[in-house]
Amino acid sequence: MMKKIVNRVLWISSLLIVLVLLIWTNIEQANSHCSDIKVQMTSGGEASLVSPDAIRSDILENMPALIGQSFKNVALEDLEKHVSANTQLSEVKTYLNLNGLINIKVSPRKAILRLYDDRGENLYLGSEKVLMNPSLTQSKRIMVANGHIPHLMPAEKIQVLNKEKDLPEIYSQLYVLAEKIHEDAFLDALIDQIYVTKHQELILTPKVGVRKIFFGKAKNIDEKLFNLKAFYLHGKSKIDWQKYSSINIKYRNQIVCSKK
Repeated sequence: MMKKIVNRVLWISSLLIVLVLLIWTNIEQANSHCSDIKVQMTSGGEASLVSPDAIRSDILENMPALIGQSFKNVALEDLEKHVSANTQLSEVKTYLNLNGLINIKVSPRKAILRLYDDRGENLYLGSEKVLMNPSLTQSKRIMVANGHIPHLMPAEKIQVLNKEKDLPEIYSQLYVLAEKIHEDAFLDALIDQIYVTKHQELILTPKVGVRKIFFGKAKNIDEKLFNLKAFYLHGKSKIDWQKYSSINIKYRNQIVCSKK
């Protein structure tokens, strides 16, 4: 019986200590003032198109009164919402420290494809089909798509981001194709560029072999890519690539080679 009483007293005492510490922490935090902002990039191996310094500078430019402000007046939700509006980021978390720091942890969004639309404007198509604005200071060497890709006005991009407007179909098709190419190490190393014709057919530009691969419409993608990979792997010892200018994989169950 005595042992149970002692254990219960210890348990209650521990609980009270935790509560006191929580109350004290909240009081100290409320009385603290923001001394600085620390942005930490958790990339997980993914190259970022935006730097922590650029994120911090953007915050201070848009929220100049943040430094020196009492923590009790800091709206973390608004701050997190502002940073999350950067489409180059996929995840944002903010929290306060007793030492006066506002800590912000961010994860970069994976860029799947770099697009040049029919007006020559470039942007990235990132994970989850998010349109990412290009960076003025950072760049990434990835597959490029160009040609007859419809231009989106700034207001349309915002509508797409807010899911008020669907992404144009060709954007979605390019995203699916690029993702499937990235999933295969051989194809990812082979394909350098995707061109969209005025009839919305796709032409791939490989790094080796022929100059062009006529892919056709973005249909039967898995089958076409499987045939293309098999052709390159098993046909390289039988074909003199110097004699051919293009490969056509538009049609099912056949690959047509065109001589120069």
